Amino acid sequence: MADQKKAEPAKAQAAEAKKVDPERAKAAEAKKKARAAARARVVEYISQFDLTKPKEKQLVDDIRSFIGGGAQRVARVATKSVNSALRDALIAAGDKGLSEMDVFKQFKIGRPEMVTKIRILVLCPNPDDRVWARFDEAKESYFVVGKGANPPKGWDGYVPGAKETL
Repeated sequence: MADQKKAEPAKAQAAEAKKVDPERAKAAEAKKKARAAARARVVEYISQFDLTKPKEKQLVDDIRSFIGGGAQRVARVATKSVNSALRDALIAAGDKGLSEMDVFKQFKIGRPEMVTKIRILVLCPNPDDRVWARFDEAKESYFVVGKGANPPKGWDGYVPGAKETL
């Protein structure tokens, strides 16, 4: 009972904090418009410079770095993970497969960890990029047995379920 009494003021404070003051929202919108207008004026100003001249090009680059790129920002490059490197190695190995020892030497992954890695390759968010791999105990190698959204014929391993949408 005491916990419920303590929780009620906290809920009221959280609800109060979520309310947006119309004056502050209007001021924030005005500030956003003013920044956009200033950025447009600066961009118009720097378009007058001759970029073949090193000093003017340096000045333009400095101004752009100072004001930011706006919508022209460069996207970050994704770093390769062990999963993507392992996927590339399995695909590159083709029909000869990738031996268990090669997997261990290159990626420091043993047989138990490879079970998880194969599941990750099958769970790829884009179904067309899925890689269906299998371990052959007789040859002690990993082989790609299929690619794409549907499991290959005779697949008895993990199959991702269909996601339900509300």
